[in-house]
Amino acid sequence: MTSITSTRAAARQLGVSDTALHKAERAGRITREADGSWNLESIRRDLSATFARKQFAKLAVRLDRAGVGDDEPRAVGAGGIASTRELARRLGCSHTSLQKAERSGRIAREPNGRWDLEKVRAGLTTRADPTERAPYGSRGPWAKPAQHFAKLDTDIIGPVRNIHTELEAARRALQRAAEQISALYPEILRLERACDAAIAAQERGSE
Repeated sequence: MTSITSTRAAARQLGVSDTALHKAERAGRITREADGSWNLESIRRDLSATFARKQFAKLAVRLDRAGVGDDEPRAVGAGGIASTRELARRLGCSHTSLQKAERSGRIAREPNGRWDLEKVRAGLTTRADPTERAPYGSRGPWAKPAQHFAKLDTDIIGPVRNIHTELEAARRALQRAAEQISALYPEILRLERACDAAIAAQERGSE
């Protein structure tokens, strides 16, 4: 029996990392001897058994997905089909469509969790109950143009009214300015005559 005290040395002898040995020890897959040393033969045996169990578990999952049973490989008997993918393959459809049909209640598994091929085939020929549609009302296809026209009317009439108001205000301002100019016109003429007289008097004085 070969025993090693150092975990690093034991890992080197086994061709694994010391981290892997630490993890295996924490998981309880391997244990030290009573004196705290490692028994290489015992560790190698335990690690091989763990590896074999993992590989067997992976193989079992792959076989289950492929629809291969322990007693009835790919057979459709009283037990039915275990794999949805195998059922889809036999029916010539995708397993996604079968999952959707199961969620909608069109097909269902047997009490043992397997699929009955004939029941599933019959269930797929049925359709889910159509849901009753609500009346169109204000959401009818003819309501949308009416809504667009109403919005268009609002978009056009609103600015037009604003423009009309602004034009009316401008017209009134111009009218007030014209009235003010008319009131000032005689005064402007008087100032012009006074200016002409002053210029003439200045010219006479210069002579």
